[in-house]
Amino acid sequence: MISNSVTAVKRRVDSTKDVSVEERNRLVALAEEKLASSFETYHWNANIHGIVIRLRTNSYHLYDFWVENWFAGPRTHTVMPHGLIYAVTGVEGHEPHAYYNHETRTAVFINTEYYGQCKSWALGLAADILEAQHNVHSIHGSCAIVKGKGVVIIAPTGTGKSTHTWGLMQLPDGKIHSDDWIFVTYKKGLAMADISERKFYLRTDMVRSFPDLERLLRKSKCENVEDNDFTKFPNSRALLDPEWIAGPDKFVERAVVKSVILLRRDKESPSELSLAATDAIKVLEEGKYQVLAGAGANIGEFSYEPYYNPYLLVRRRDEQRRFFNSLFEAAPCHILNTGVETVDETQKRIRRIIEEA
Repeated sequence: MISNSVTAVKRRVDSTKDVSVEERNRLVALAEEKLASSFETYHWNANIHGIVIRLRTNSYHLYDFWVENWFAGPRTHTVMPHGLIYAVTGVEGHEPHAYYNHETRTAVFINTEYYGQCKSWALGLAADILEAQHNVHSIHGSCAIVKGKGVVIIAPTGTGKSTHTWGLMQLPDGKIHSDDWIFVTYKKGLAMADISERKFYLRTDMVRSFPDLERLLRKSKCENVEDNDFTKFPNSRALLDPEWIAGPDKFVERAVVKSVILLRRDKESPSELSLAATDAIKVLEEGKYQVLAGAGANIGEFSYEPYYNPYLLVRRRDEQRRFFNSLFEAAPCHILNTGVETVDETQKRIRRIIEEA
């Protein structure tokens, strides 16, 4: 591994996504005070689908992953960002927590260096602006292309989203588009998906399904890999260049979406259902899922996350309904249960659905 950062906090921390401007200003002052007293401070502008998000932090790990993950934005002294993320550690008397103020598009992380939440909130911050101002739909999901047909897979963390996207890439005419988040625009009845990140933030335990991936992970920057074992901790991660996976010809930055797959994992639901748009939207709005490693603290319990998307910092129910209705008009939706079939069986279903689209 190029590096392996072990963080004190290894999952998403509790958050408050509706702090007032006054509370935002107090938190920013606290963060600025800590940055001023820190020997090392870092800042860098990321370009997330045209939205400039600036990170200010005293954590080299967060800065290092931030620069590695995103496309570069304009230099910090030449442009004011659309949104700000402060991430400071070593603040005495404060439990790890994350805060967001929509009016100023400012996020503040206190005493956590876990990159996964910082990354997800950067996407959520960009989504806040893109949805409200530019009619761009943000989806927590992956995307692959087979024979020119794009398929979007939407699922809770740990249900097989990345595994099945990678499985499609193994096909001779399969290509990978994105692993975690896509931006979608709708024009003339088509759904056009664009990538969000320069590199993929992958669960390293994917080596169980794709052993050849290990040689690439050993050339990557990693987070929370225990004892040099990529499978020991279920939420260990790596930042991987998608073009390394199978060469630049297997990676595309834009796709026309022709089908949508929802995944769930339980022991009771049917293995496959075809969903009308209204039914698919109901499933997504409820967002029921079983908490798996990496998705939260109460592993094994059932929880609810609208649209299977913990990244959204602002909930716009009417807009999301409109966006997803446009998506399902352009691309039929199926829901598969990965809890009652093997990976190979589910993968065969997905390939058949794409073929029929």
